[in-house]
Amino acid sequence: MSNLAGYIDHTLLKPDANLSDIEKLCKEANKHKFASVCVAPCWERRAKSILDKDVKLCIVQNFPHGNALQKNGMGIFEADEIDFVINIGYVKSEMWESIKSDLWSMRHMGGEDKIVKVIVEVGYLTDIELFKLADMLIEEKIDFIKTCTGYGPRGVTVEDIIKIKNHVGDRIKIKASGGIKTMAFAEQLIGAGADRLGIGSASSLEIIYEKVGPQTHGEKHQKL
Repeated sequence: MSNLAGYIDHTLLKPDANLSDIEKLCKEANKHKFASVCVAPCWERRAKSILDKDVKLCIVQNFPHGNALQKNGMGIFEADEIDFVINIGYVKSEMWESIKSDLWSMRHMGGEDKIVKVIVEVGYLTDIELFKLADMLIEEKIDFIKTCTGYGPRGVTVEDIIKIKNHVGDRIKIKASGGIKTMAFAEQLIGAGADRLGIGSASSLEIIYEKVGPQTHGEKHQKL
């Protein structure tokens, strides 16, 4: 695959990530032309100031557990994309109207021009719940259904992507995330129907160097 980097959201969401780590992440993304960098909201403005125009800035919301109360007018100013965690407690309580309200807020209050990806944390879901959420995301004009946070019970599998793709077809894009550590696995996920890959910064660099050759310039990897 000639443009694997263009599928990858270069991600650093460790709670102890510091400014130097974020700056390094952004410079790596510029160098390798990753699709985006994905960081916490507090790094939004600094990351945006470093990134080239062709590398998107993705900000997480309601991360990682999905159980924060949503408010109108939340501050998302510089981001091009938003990764939002669904409230799994609401899903398990069948509080579908509350979920719909959260999705509406993300679609409209974050900025209708932004790419919105909703993390459904597949490891917690039955197939019935997964498919119902997928249909709700499509109804609310969400851009991507995303599989995992990396903090849930497990990472993504190829079977997850096949299952979601068979249900949604081309009605919504799919972001695979959680436990993607090799080029072979990344390419299997894309082949199964993933349109984007969420990969921790250490693994994304390892995958790129696996493809293009040995590591250069002494780059040191950061873990997710």
